[in-house]
Amino acid sequence: MNHVYMPQARRRTIAFLAVLLGIGLFFAYVIGKPFLRPLTYGAILATVFYPLHQWLLSRVGNSHRAALLSTGVVFLLIVVPFTVLLDIAAVQAAAISKGVAERSASEGGFVPFLAQVLDRPLQFLGRYVDLSGFDVQDQLGTRMKEIGVKLLPTAATVVGNLAGFLAGTALAIITCYFFLREGDRLVSNAIRFLPLNEHHASQLLETLKNTIVANVQGVFAVGAAQGLATGLALVILGVSPATLLGILAAFCSVIPVVGAGLVWGPAAIYLIATGKIAKGLVLLALGGGVISMLDNVIRPLVVSNKMQANPLVLMLAMLGGVQTFGFLGLFVGPVVVAMVLAIGRMLSQEIVASSAADTITIT
Repeated sequence: MNHVYMPQARRRTIAFLAVLLGIGLFFAYVIGKPFLRPLTYGAILATVFYPLHQWLLSRVGNSHRAALLSTGVVFLLIVVPFTVLLDIAAVQAAAISKGVAERSASEGGFVPFLAQVLDRPLQFLGRYVDLSGFDVQDQLGTRMKEIGVKLLPTAATVVGNLAGFLAGTALAIITCYFFLREGDRLVSNAIRFLPLNEHHASQLLETLKNTIVANVQGVFAVGAAQGLATGLALVILGVSPATLLGILAAFCSVIPVVGAGLVWGPAAIYLIATGKIAKGLVLLALGGGVISMLDNVIRPLVVSNKMQANPLVLMLAMLGGVQTFGFLGLFVGPVVVAMVLAIGRMLSQEIVASSAADTITIT
């Protein structure tokens, strides 16, 4: 009786604990949902800089000190350059705004200035389309008022998002430190918790790590390519400071959707606004047709070399990931593809092994 009763009691206990764990995980998700993105970024940074942490740990012999040093390197390599470049971008934006304001003042205001800038393109278009009933200044004035009304709430949103970005960055850096310090223990616990043999569990974690590192390498490769292409385009078109703007474009390349367009877009508008219409249109064409397209070519190629996956599949995974998760989708999409491929290979191996074992048993 005892022998029959104990397994049933144990099954009830396991079922009860599993339900409690599910409830606890649900509430943990609800509580932690606002912080999932910075926590994930922190985990990504810790994965990328883990080899550095291991090297420092072998030198200082203390996990806490090694994690602090590694996190300090992360801060210096990521946060400091972004802060400096944002400051430079603000100065450049102010200078461009001042130049446009001075030109518009000489034309009697911003709207007449824009009308004067658009005069030549409209004259060219008027050869093929009837624009006799189109009043440029009236249309521009109406649109400027509409834009002004829409920009008021947008400005408040931008300020709020900036504050959230800074808080999220701080949380990501702190998370990176704790993941580095406790990384070995967390990985060991994860391997023990997974209902897989040690080999398969290690394979999954290794796939996850390699995919994350490959994506980070892709981010740097795209940044370098777009920064170089933007700088060369600006040099050819006579826009200065081309080198600084190229570096800024490299950093902006990590921003989903707009990317380096935050640099070449305003530069093209500035050229058009200052009367260099042909150069501005050429820069727009190069930016939209070449510079922005580098992201869709280089990143999948770099990641596919590490993952041994089809570049087209990876490109679709990245684009879909960005649409769903924003910048984080650049990592989530390829990780999903890599994990599906790895799990598929493991399942195939298990089926083959199981079939072989059955064959031996029958024989």
